[in-house]
Order: sequence, then C-alpha cells, then structure tokens
Amino acid sequence: MIDFRLYRDHCIRTKEGIYVKDLRILMNQDLSQTILVDNAVYSFGFQLDNGIPIIPFYDRQTNLDDEELIHLVYYFNCIKESDNVCI
Repeated sequence: MIDFRLYRDHCIRTKEGIYVKDLRILMNQDLSQTILVDNAVYSFGFQLDNGIPIIPFYDRQTNLDDEELIHLVYYFNCIKESDNVCI
C-alpha cells in the first residue's frame, strides 16, 4: 500500500546541492516498515536501509521495452513475507 509520495519539495538540499528525502518527516511512521523507491540512490541517503533503487521508468505505452515497474512488483512479492517489511 502506498501511503505517501515524496517529491523534490519534500527533500533536504545538502550543501553540495544534492536533494535527499528524509523519511523522518513522516511523523508517527515506523521506519522499519517503510520503504522508499527512487531512481536516484542519493535520494534515500539518510535511510539507506529503507531504499529500493530502480532505473527510471517511462511510459509503458510508448516504450514497450520498459519493464521496470514489472520488476518492482516482482520484488515486492518476494519481500512481502519478510518480518521486517510491510507492503
């Protein structure tokens, strides 16, 4: 289940100009039960254990070779039985 979507305006900009999503802004959320899927690995740099890196996904209608979301669904199905992950 997707509860939150974080965008650039939810990021913290480092002094190097890198935008990082800090999951601590999600008040009252158990971070052991939270994942962040992003195509920019540095975006989950504050909580590396919560990150799932993906390659950029583009419109499936125009790019039939793009299967990134299909792979992500498969990954979710693989980890859903984990004690430390809630999907």
